[in-house]
Amino acid sequence: MSRDRQLPYFIGEHFYACPDGSRLDVDFLGDGLTLDIKTIPNAVPVRVTAPASGLTYVGHNLNVTISGGDRITLMRPGARPLACKRVPSRSAPP
Repeated sequence: MSRDRQLPYFIGEHFYACPDGSRLDVDFLGDGLTLDIKTIPNAVPVRVTAPASGLTYVGHNLNVTISGGDRITLMRPGARPLACKRVPSRSAPP
């Protein structure tokens, strides 16, 4: 559970499974233009922001796109894009 749940700007949480076996916990904050992304179970969240809905989220050494409502793609310098698919929250680890 994210500590941002206690704050008024927390608006939702999605979980994603990635082809490399990793899982992501993504918190949507504020007006949906800010995300906190962490690798489950113990990674520190990375915050990314977008200037407007539908545009790429940008953070330190990380760009993120969301497409089709069920796919998130992480793009880091020097690495191949990592496209992850949304999974039901009940299938995410505690």
